[in-house]
Amino acid sequence: MKDEKDKPKLRNRKKLQNEKSHISQRFVSRGGLSDDEIKERMSQYRHAEDTSTVMHKTLTRRLVSKLRNYAWYYPQQSEDNPSLKDAWCYYEHMTLPRYREDETRVAGQAPERALPGESNTELYGVWSTPTHWLKDFGIGVGLYFTTLKLMAVIFFLAGCISIPNIMFYASDEYSGPGGQDSVLQSPVMSLARGTMICTKREFVACPTCTESQLGNVFDFAKTPDNTPLVLRTLCEGAELTQGMVNWASFIFMVIAFALIALYQSQIEIRFNEDQVTVTDYSIVVENPPPDATDPDVWRDFFEQFSEKGVTVVTIALNNEALVRSLAFRRHFRNNLRYHLPPGTNIDNNEILKKAVEKATEARKQKKKTCFGLLCNCTLLPILRIFGLFLKEDQLYERVQKLTPQIQELQTKKYSATKVFVTFETEAGQRNALTALTLSKWDSWSNNKNSVGPSSIFQDTLLKIQEPTEPDAVRWLDLSATTKAKIIQRIITLAITIGLVIASGFSINAARNSSLGVTLSSIVLTLFNLIIPFIVKLLLLIEKHTTEGGRQASLYYKIALFRWVNTAIIPIFISSFTSWIGNDSRDIIITINSVLLSELLLSPTLRLLDIITTYRKHYLAPREKTQRNMNSHFNGTHYNLAERYTDLTKVIFLCFFYSPLFPSIYFYCTAIFIQQYWSDKISLLRIWGHQPLIGPQVSRFSRRFLLPLALTAFAIVASYFYASFPYGRSTWTVM
Repeated sequence: MKDEKDKPKLRNRKKLQNEKSHISQRFVSRGGLSDDEIKERMSQYRHAEDTSTVMHKTLTRRLVSKLRNYAWYYPQQSEDNPSLKDAWCYYEHMTLPRYREDETRVAGQAPERALPGESNTELYGVWSTPTHWLKDFGIGVGLYFTTLKLMAVIFFLAGCISIPNIMFYASDEYSGPGGQDSVLQSPVMSLARGTMICTKREFVACPTCTESQLGNVFDFAKTPDNTPLVLRTLCEGAELTQGMVNWASFIFMVIAFALIALYQSQIEIRFNEDQVTVTDYSIVVENPPPDATDPDVWRDFFEQFSEKGVTVVTIALNNEALVRSLAFRRHFRNNLRYHLPPGTNIDNNEILKKAVEKATEARKQKKKTCFGLLCNCTLLPILRIFGLFLKEDQLYERVQKLTPQIQELQTKKYSATKVFVTFETEAGQRNALTALTLSKWDSWSNNKNSVGPSSIFQDTLLKIQEPTEPDAVRWLDLSATTKAKIIQRIITLAITIGLVIASGFSINAARNSSLGVTLSSIVLTLFNLIIPFIVKLLLLIEKHTTEGGRQASLYYKIALFRWVNTAIIPIFISSFTSWIGNDSRDIIITINSVLLSELLLSPTLRLLDIITTYRKHYLAPREKTQRNMNSHFNGTHYNLAERYTDLTKVIFLCFFYSPLFPSIYFYCTAIFIQQYWSDKISLLRIWGHQPLIGPQVSRFSRRFLLPLALTAFAIVASYFYASFPYGRSTWTVM
């Protein structure tokens, strides 16, 4: 990288400089500070908090300030031991998001998000932070919370449109005297009132039916003389009135989704204009000549587009193996520090080796618990394959192994794969984009006549575009070929489909157990929680040049699984006549349990955040060094793609079953409200730092998945109404 000016002369210099600082530090949990600097700042923050009546603390921290006086919670209370008070101060000032206090800020104006560890800041309030402030966490995050609010409103309105169907299905006119009240008496089952559940059903003789025809598709029995009996529905629920109400809700959804797409496009532009970042001044060259590795040559070429010149040129090389090895070596060295006494000189190999041997001997002599022995024999060997929970001797061995590999890789010559150019002004970027942007045909055919001679670089027709945020560039994947990317995606998609099939068999087995629908709902929810972790491991196979692209790939894989798992599998594992039955294993009762689980169980598990809570409240108070203690307070990793899949899963489930379950719209409204607040609490109080994700996931959702969900709505609604009363008229019944 080559800097041409000490300070770029920009239209809004101060704001861009702040943004550049954010780019380099915002999403590094330590804020680029050393241990001594962090210790000094924590002391300053504690003093400020103790003397201020304005600075707020989280409720959990106030509770811990009481608990740390008890030895069972905090066994290391002497002054010589690490300070739990400092660790929680680190958590609130270095990990949790804060904004700058600015007395000149106009009421209602969004504040500037502060850097980790910055002074004169305040925590974002969970209840007082408006949605449009969340754009500072990335345009994608701002769009996600905006979408949740919009969905809650339009699904509530769709529920109001469906009230005539809800009232009809709950009446005696549909299900006979007593209606659904006679079978839906428990608090949980009562939520299924106003659905297509039919209580007027009877077994009738079907002499022409054979067992092979019935199979698992229809509920059937036999008389003593082996005459087949088929369960027949006597309700009349697929009349013109019910169909027209459902059709009205569909038309409303089509119009609402079209308006939402337009609104989100405008919001995306507004969010983007509100943020001045380095991407507003930059372009990326996608196809540089392999030997063009001199930044001065690139600077001279692009200065023709800007009177103020070029500020920075960054050339990405195909040296991923070298960079990855350096990153691993640094990671292992930093982890090795945690296992050694403070002050150990890890740069002196002789001293380091003796310290590792001493630490290894001390660990072996330490008494082991039964739980520790069990983990050593089962879980830890698997995790250590991925470089996790390594012991000090294993870390030392890996560092020693990587050092000669890095020395060898440093001797190789590397080619350019991408070039990032930052101009002094936005006009420079716009001029370059205007002069060099090609049509797809010209780009594909390499038509050099489409641009002027001065716009051709070393006989190469450059393909350029505006880049993503610097912290969202996946630098280690930039040289991956298109062919390799396609093969990787086919492999991961095939594995994902295999997981969907395995999930279907598991849910079916749980549903046929003695616990029935209750167990199957729990299994379904657990699969929905576990599969994202498995898919994230699968994404280690894939190469993506931007974090937004990776999130989009993660999004459609998890969405595929959750759509099929939640909405489609229950149909395939149920008999045809059970779609409107009142048994605990029938479809509507199953979906009712799934919705309750989504409304109550999922947010509870997310907010409990069991693993991170265990680290903060059990492991951290027992650590021997302040650095190790602070390492438990870096927040929980989250994926925007995973949160979007939860949103679209609920939308798809609602559309899929709304003909059978018209009150599902109100259920989904409650779920969207719950998701908004539980995710907002998580973002501001639980989750750790993440790159600024752009609008890629939101665009993919509104352009592909939401139209697909509407299409499924139309097809499935027609099928459900055409199938009523869920029997075959071609059979002769008596």
